[in-house]
Parts: sequence; structure tokens; C-alpha cells
Amino acid sequence: MTIEFSARSSKMLGRALARNEERANLILAIFSGEGLTGYALEADQLTNGLLSRRMAHHDFDAKSDKVMVIDTDLSVEGLDRIILVGLGARSKLTRSGLRSALVEAFESARDSAHSKHLVFPLIDTDLRGLTVEDFAETVASYAVLMDYEINHQKTREESKTERTHLQSMSILTADWALSATKRGMNRGKLIAEATCKARDMVNEPSETMNPAKLARIAKEIADASNGTITCKVYGKKAITKLGMNGFLAVNEGSIDEPQLIDLTFTAAKKDAPTLGLIGKGVTFDAGGLGIKDGTNMKNMKNDMGGAAAVLATMSLLAALKPSINVRAVIAATDNLVDANSFRPGRIITTMSGLTVQVDHTDAEGRLTLCDALTYLQQNGVNQIIDLATLTGAVEEALGNYITGVFGNDKKFTRSLLHAAERAGEEMWEMPMTEHHRDLNKCAMADLTNDGANPGHIAAAWFLREFVKEGTSWIHLDIAGTSFRTEEIGVDPEGATGVGVRTLVELILNLE
Repeated sequence: MTIEFSARSSKMLGRALARNEERANLILAIFSGEGLTGYALEADQLTNGLLSRRMAHHDFDAKSDKVMVIDTDLSVEGLDRIILVGLGARSKLTRSGLRSALVEAFESARDSAHSKHLVFPLIDTDLRGLTVEDFAETVASYAVLMDYEINHQKTREESKTERTHLQSMSILTADWALSATKRGMNRGKLIAEATCKARDMVNEPSETMNPAKLARIAKEIADASNGTITCKVYGKKAITKLGMNGFLAVNEGSIDEPQLIDLTFTAAKKDAPTLGLIGKGVTFDAGGLGIKDGTNMKNMKNDMGGAAAVLATMSLLAALKPSINVRAVIAATDNLVDANSFRPGRIITTMSGLTVQVDHTDAEGRLTLCDALTYLQQNGVNQIIDLATLTGAVEEALGNYITGVFGNDKKFTRSLLHAAERAGEEMWEMPMTEHHRDLNKCAMADLTNDGANPGHIAAAWFLREFVKEGTSWIHLDIAGTSFRTEEIGVDPEGATGVGVRTLVELILNLE
């Protein structure tokens, strides 16, 4: 369901509430140790001291992430319930703490207050570097992300979880900040909706979310871009002609033809630099002849989480109009078991000319990605980010909250990490020393696709072997962060859409 957002300048809370066509729930963020001020004080006065009484009765001290839902007597026009959320001490508030408080607020608004209509007044947080525009973007984004419901196909009413969905939300702000609030609100809504589209793509069963459907989605993005995005899709014959033998090998056990997807956004600025994006697009990974067990295979529809994030990001560019060109490539296939499946011991000559011995057919992602890296570089792109659900080892190293980041250019990598911090996606740079390069040594070929431990670093170094001198490159291993078995914070059960918010933040700030 799409949420209708509006931004209003209003000095008087009562007047703003009265403008609602239907009664709304009011979210008030307050600091501990400061009492009620601003909109919160006005709300207390409008309700004849209700907030003060309830806070005193429940000993509510506005500690970080503490939430209280207060029923009113409906005497205030346009007001239903009040949701108080604590931010803790003003001096200790961080961006992460603010996001955490928003998660608690919107979760309570959804599950406890059953909110269909919300009013959220922006307050002065005193957070260094957090502009009104940033705050409005974060509020709108988290409202959409927390409203997401997995795209299930349940038919029995009794098996469906009752969920109240938000229909409208008004953000209140000062007169001088109205334009900035609208900009931030609109951008936050767009980015969060794109993140939810990425979630839907990953959650869809692989029988329908196959390589051909990924290609159709890419074409639809181009068709809706008013000419700013072009799309080329190559089938098996063209991929063979290109010499993408790593990609083709993975596809040999499939009944679905591989699809090489090439999307290009062209900025209005002439001679703008180009950022390359690669999303791993393995639509289902059974492991090939090195087949996974049932437990590890169960959620392998999510092995195209990188492709979903890249497509969702590209879908935003026509509206956001970045000042750089962006070229995205997805080598889409599945990795199944068949008499024709590629076998261990095979030596593949990749598109780059480097040879790879297949020592594990379940290390297929790097075989598709290495050819995609070569393809982009042969087409003149020298700044590239790839996103891939690549290794279980990265989850062992960082858990399932943090994305592993690998790169060959410190400045470029720092830019990505800064964008991730601003976007609220936790990422951590991992080491890549020359010593680690030997993890992929092989007697029979230039490289093995089944490097020694640590596996996440071996996989990253494998990809780096295909990065030419002069190309800046970043690899995001999202294997631990792309899919959840239960709701955690802003991430729902199922696909998370990780990477979309970080990529957009980076693209809008690159020149």
C-alpha cells in the first residue's frame, strides 16, 4: 500500500490536527531530563495535562527507545492516540540512536496503536550534520520501511496476520524549513519504496523470478525513465560470442536461458564520469553438482539480492537525476543440478582470458561476477561496485547485521562507508593483504574458484584478480544481511533490500 505523505508548516499543533480529514495518531519524540517542550508541551496543554499525568503514573523518563502509547478522550479535534518515543539524553543522541527510536515509534504505531493516519512533528535534535532535510528523509523512509509486509500468497483468512497499514502521514515543520522538509520527505519515500521493491523481487519464488523476469524488470525501468535510461539484454548466443564462459558454465544445468542485463543511466551533464554497478543475479542456487543440503538450500531464492538492489537503485535515477552516469550489469542465471551441469575439475577460460579451475560448483557466484567485471571494464567503466550474496564466511566474521566491504581504492571505499553510515546500513571494511592473494592459487589454472580460508577474503581476492590496473573497485558481500528469518529492527522477515539506500546516497554525492 502506498502512503500519502504531506509536509505542513504549522506553529500551532491543534490547528494542524484539526486539518486532518480523519483522526490521526500523533508521534512525539522527546529527550530525557528536559520535561515537555515544543509540540509535546502543546499536546499536553491541548489534552489538559494528559501527557504529564500518564508520564508520571508510568514513570516514563524518555530513555532511548522507550515508547508509550496514550489513548486520548477524543476531545481534541483530529487527534486519536499519542505515541511518545524517548530519545535519551540530548547530548548522547546519535544518528543510529535516532533511527533506533524511529523503529520503535513506527512499530508501536503499527502494532499497538493500529495507526492508519500519523502526524509527526520534526524537532531540533542538535545532531551535528543532521539537517532538516535529512531528518525528514529519515522519518519518511522509516515510515515506509516499517510499513512493509512480505508479499505472501496466503489464501486462508485465518492464516493471514492482521496488519494495520499506514495510509497517510503529515510531517510538521517550521515555516522556514518547509521546502527542505518536502525535499527530504519525497526523497525518503522514493528510496524506501524502491527498497521495498527490491524486497519483493527477492521474496518472489524463483520459478517466476527467473532470469527472463529480471530482464523484463530492467526493460520496464528503462521504459519508465523518459529516455534517461537505456537497456540491452543479451541471450545465450550473444553471451557466448562475448566469451563469458564463467557465466555460461554456471548456466549449463538450467532450463532457463541466461540473460546479460545492461542498464545505462545518462546524466544531463556532458562528460560526466560513470559509476558501474554489478548485482549478483543467481535466481536460485542449488549448488550445482556440489548440491546444498535442504537447510542451506531453503532460502536460496535470495541469491539474486545483489541484482534486486541494483535494479531498485536504477529505478530511482530518472527521478533523482544524479550528476554522474551509472551503468549496471547483471549476469542472470540459476545454478541447478542436471546431467549437463558443470563439473569439478573443469578449467574455464573466462572473458578476461584468465583460466579458472572449478573446484566447487557451489562457488558459482564469482564465476558470473568475474565476467561481469570484465564486461564493464571492456566498455570503458573504471569505477565499479559489485553487490553479491557471495559467502557464508562473511556472516561468520561479521554476523548478520553488518555487510562486508572490500576494495582496492581507499578514497573510494571511504566514500562508500560514509554513504552507508548516512543511509543507516551497517558496513565494515575487511582486509585484503597480498598474503591473502595466495588463497586462490591453483596448480592447473591461474585461479581456483574454491579458495582457502578465510573464505570471504578469498572470494573478494578472486574478484580482484579481474580488476585491471587503474580501475577503482568495491565488493559488498551481503550474504549475511540480505535475508532475515524474523523481523529485526527496520528489516522485515524475508528480504531486506540491503544496499539500495547506500548506493543511492553514494550516487547522489559522487561527482
